[in-house]
Amino acid sequence: MTLRPTQSSSYDNVRRGLFLNFYKLIRAQEQVASGKRILRPSDDPVGTSSVLGISRQIGDVDRYRSAVATAKPLIDAGIAAIDEAGNLYSEARELVVQGLNGTLNDTDRSSLAQQIELLQERLVEVGNSKLGERFLFGGTESSTEPFAVTEATDGRRVVYRGNQAARSVAIGAGVGVPVNIAGDDVFAKQEATGASYAGLTGLAPGTSANEGTGYRYVTVRHDGTTLPAAITGSGIALVSGGANDTLAGDRALVIDAAAGTARLGSGRVLQLPAAGSAEAADFVVRDENGAELHLDLSSWTGASTSGTVHGDASVSLDGTNFTSVAFTETDLELVDANDGTTIHLDTTSLSRAGTDLLTFSGTVNAFDVLQGIADDLRNVHGLDAAALQERLSARLAEFDRNYDTLLVAQGTLGARSQRLTATESRLGDFDVSLQGMKSNVEDADITSVILDMTKAEQTLQLAQSTGARLLQNTLLNYLR
Repeated sequence: MTLRPTQSSSYDNVRRGLFLNFYKLIRAQEQVASGKRILRPSDDPVGTSSVLGISRQIGDVDRYRSAVATAKPLIDAGIAAIDEAGNLYSEARELVVQGLNGTLNDTDRSSLAQQIELLQERLVEVGNSKLGERFLFGGTESSTEPFAVTEATDGRRVVYRGNQAARSVAIGAGVGVPVNIAGDDVFAKQEATGASYAGLTGLAPGTSANEGTGYRYVTVRHDGTTLPAAITGSGIALVSGGANDTLAGDRALVIDAAAGTARLGSGRVLQLPAAGSAEAADFVVRDENGAELHLDLSSWTGASTSGTVHGDASVSLDGTNFTSVAFTETDLELVDANDGTTIHLDTTSLSRAGTDLLTFSGTVNAFDVLQGIADDLRNVHGLDAAALQERLSARLAEFDRNYDTLLVAQGTLGARSQRLTATESRLGDFDVSLQGMKSNVEDADITSVILDMTKAEQTLQLAQSTGARLLQNTLLNYLR
């Protein structure tokens, strides 16, 4: 028996054929329009999973690149600020070297001091540099100025108000780079190595440890002078009871009438003034340490004489509370109740009154060094030329240490900048690679897809034409 296809089955076959070819055409058109081979997960489940993984990696790379782009200006701004500070350091050092020139007069040194103070003010401004609304050198305290000028008991000081914390950015999985350096690591690094004196008075550190930072001034006060009977017996007296003397401790005084000279300790041998002269009423002799003794020779008998002169003294750390010394202490403790600074003194070599500079070596910030240099150039403590040279030389040691610290900070930020530049390049290359991998999996081969679309279109047209013929519903076609 011959099976004859029904009209219904013919409709179904034509419909299925049209739907299949129409689907192929639509899919090809979507791929051409989007450029993507995978338009929905069902198109390629394995490929879709791979694309999702690559997309996550691309997102991470984009995030890291954004972090690098944010961090680099901060680091570059820090480098620029440190470069400017380096220029200020160089200029200041030249001025200090000029100040060490013994031929300068008070006016010359005062002019140098003014220039130093201007450089210090500019250095404070550099320390408080900002990028946008962020202070560069405050650690994570980026909303307030990290360096502030304050008035201390012994002069103007600059204090650090930031913290040591670093702001970091992630440039990779578990990899971070700090974008700043704390201000005290740039301008006020603490590298304590002990305490030292400039040498004016003969004070020395005691046997116990000292507690303090920066510069302090220890005041040695002359409390009185005692002449031996042998000298007073020859008619020699103290001027104003010794009020103008700076002698501390025992010193030999020799008056040689035959040679017409006088000598205190190992100091210079001086010619005695003429009897009855104005100088004879206030004859000043100095020992090898610069300690002064004012003698009234108006009633001197003219006889040779000698003996040991004694000067009483007391010391103070705060300039207010004084402690008498016996010149035998090897560990005399002084405490400044205002800030808790504690020092221990060896007074066995104490030789003269005056204001001695105590340096807690390795703890003086750059700003205070410059302020101290300016004070010395103005000679606020009334130093003689030799003592002034020693004081400036002591300052210069701390100045150079701070300069070295600045150079280290400059190198640190420079290395970080180079690392970010290299990371930025690497992330860019990696992004290109990931985009290529994603494209290989996800993107369509346009040439092939266009051919598929053309083929699907032609096939659909053929199916439509064939279906139209198969479905011609006439009596003649039915009788065939």
